[in-house]
Amino acid sequence: MRRWFVVAVFLTAIGFVFGRSVWQRARGVEVSLVPATRGRLVEAVYATGRVESDQRATVRARRRGPLKALLVGLGEPVKAGQTVALQDDTEARLEVERSRRELEATRAAAAEAEDAARRAASLFREGLLAEGEWVRLRERAAELGKRVAAQEAALAMAEEQLSWFVLRAPLSGTVSQIHRRSGDVLGEGEEVLTVVNLQEAYLRIAVDERDLGKVQPGQEVRMLFDAFPDKPLSGEVWRLVPAVDRLTKSADVLARLPNPRPPVQLEATATVNIVTRVVEDALLVPRNALQGTGKTRTAFRVNRQHRLEAVQVQVGPCDGERCQVLQGLGEGEQVVAEAANLRAGQKVRPR
Repeated sequence: MRRWFVVAVFLTAIGFVFGRSVWQRARGVEVSLVPATRGRLVEAVYATGRVESDQRATVRARRRGPLKALLVGLGEPVKAGQTVALQDDTEARLEVERSRRELEATRAAAAEAEDAARRAASLFREGLLAEGEWVRLRERAAELGKRVAAQEAALAMAEEQLSWFVLRAPLSGTVSQIHRRSGDVLGEGEEVLTVVNLQEAYLRIAVDERDLGKVQPGQEVRMLFDAFPDKPLSGEVWRLVPAVDRLTKSADVLARLPNPRPPVQLEATATVNIVTRVVEDALLVPRNALQGTGKTRTAFRVNRQHRLEAVQVQVGPCDGERCQVLQGLGEGEQVVAEAANLRAGQKVRPR
């Protein structure tokens, strides 16, 4: 008895589902209708971008030695030529002092030799000194003169190298990275800190190669930074980089950032719309109201028998939500708002 009851319930459920399906098919699929309306259409290329700057430089150690002091911190503004760090210059100062003492001693010896050479020349002219002795003193004075010149050059080099232990900002900007800390022993050429000038920053935009033909310098670039979602900005296309990445199939487009602007940081991310065309007074329908791709697409009207009629529509440019209708529909004519999975002749029920 129980088995028959289960079978009866099962058959009843199947009948209910089947009956509901037949009933819904008879009533038709529920659809929404939208009219073709006129308005302003902005065609754009959609992409993402990151803030970059070519005005970026790294301060490096020019001599080996301990880092004695860092005089600036992360995020701190600096001026070109400002002292930003100091290395221990004890050995270099000793070298300068040694070179200076040697030069002073050589200058004194050279002065004595010059005086002796002048006296010898006078005695030689009077016949009181042999020519060989006069020549020897003259050559001695000349040799010491050359040694003075060489030691002067050595001292100048030692003083120049002493100045290398004072590390200066190569440009005006903001400290974006600190690579070493006070007390670290630096090798020649090691990075200490990086300065970036964000006043000269720009936006590097990765554009799909299929859209590159639409992009030209001077076009408006609408950008919205993740860090400032309530502050849309407007810039312009600056340069197109003539190289396509083989992996991403995209190329870089550079855009100028507007001034004034929020304090955007290096590598900050933005959602970007590059405006490629603006059409005024265009006849528009939602993109979802069209089936297919390309210039010819299909829209659906509802006839008096509540069945769908397919309409071939010629479309122009599209934005993220709408497409311009060039042929196939008139202003105010209503079409189904969601054309996906529909077919001509299908029974529908407008909302």
